[in-house]
Amino acid sequence: MFELLLATLLSDVPNLESFPGVESVKVAVECENPTLTIVHIRDWHFIEYAEFKADVEDEIGADQIANQYVVFAREVQAVQDKQELFLNAMAKAGHRDVWIEGLIPEFERAFIHICHAAARNGLYESPNPISVGAAARLFVKQQIKVHALDTDKGLRLTKPLDAAGKLREVAEADVEKREDLMIQQLRNHKGVAIVVLGGAHDLSNNIRPGTKLVTVSVKGYRKAAGE
Repeated sequence: MFELLLATLLSDVPNLESFPGVESVKVAVECENPTLTIVHIRDWHFIEYAEFKADVEDEIGADQIANQYVVFAREVQAVQDKQELFLNAMAKAGHRDVWIEGLIPEFERAFIHICHAAARNGLYESPNPISVGAAARLFVKQQIKVHALDTDKGLRLTKPLDAAGKLREVAEADVEKREDLMIQQLRNHKGVAIVVLGGAHDLSNNIRPGTKLVTVSVKGYRKAAGE
């Protein structure tokens, strides 16, 4: 009983709409006494040049792709700047556990080295400062704890490019399987779990009983996503 009460207290989140960088907050799944509250920061995540090129090459001229990639990268970075403000405020409120899309358990311990390598690289190199995301900025300062949200199996299920480097259609069922695997990554956590995950993902069909789901859109996300 005490453990349940403690988990419920730890799952209480402050008024997120008042936090810096936030544009809107939505309670996607309500739960009266949650043992876990997932705060999904809707991410406009970075993609590498090959994937970007495959996505836009049928829409714009080849001579424009590089310029548009720079514009895209700036949009991503602007969103990440607001995410950093929000994550910093959450850390100060005592919520320091952050799960990152794209990070798998096998690379958790190496993530600090990935962050340091990213700091030395440019836009067209991997990893780079934008590819590791806003959470990495606070992680290297030891202000937050970083955890793997993805699994190798989940990433393989939804790999966006085929063997020829062309965009492929990802089945909705495979997306759901990947999201189920993401929720499994949170299975041992009680309290508040901050999740940095693409804004198109909807975890409401995947969460378990006793879980509250809140989605946060930071300033600049909706414009970048065309909402």
